[in-house]
This record gives sequence, C-alpha cells and structure tokens, in this order.
Amino acid sequence: MTPGIVWCLTTQTVEDAMHMMEQKKIRRLPVIDEKKRLVGMLSLGDIADAMPRQLLGEVVNAVADHHA
Repeated sequence: MTPGIVWCLTTQTVEDAMHMMEQKKIRRLPVIDEKKRLVGMLSLGDIADAMPRQLLGEVVNAVADHHA
C-alpha cells in the first residue's frame, strides 16, 4: 500500500488526476467532494477511456515502472 492517502477532488480535471497518478506511481485514485466524502474511484482504465493513446501510454509506463 502507498503510505498516506492520495486523492483528487471532483473539481479537478482528468489531466490533473492523471499527472498525480503518474507522480505518485498509483493505479487508482479516490475522488472526494467538497465535504471530503468519497464519491468515486478513478482507475487507469477510466483514464484509458478518456485520454488519447499517447498520453495514456506515458502514464501506464510511469506507473508500471513502479510495480515492475
């Protein structure tokens, strides 16, 4: 498990979340609202549906390097 909890807000963009996942080397990112309630979980699969393949490839490579 990753020490500390990393999350994104519902107001952040997918690109912001993607960069956070890449920097922190995580595959899933909890999404919270302004009341700090969990409202969802963003995964690499979710990003795959929303991003161009080139950007997705960069994120997957960065995250996979950590788990190799």
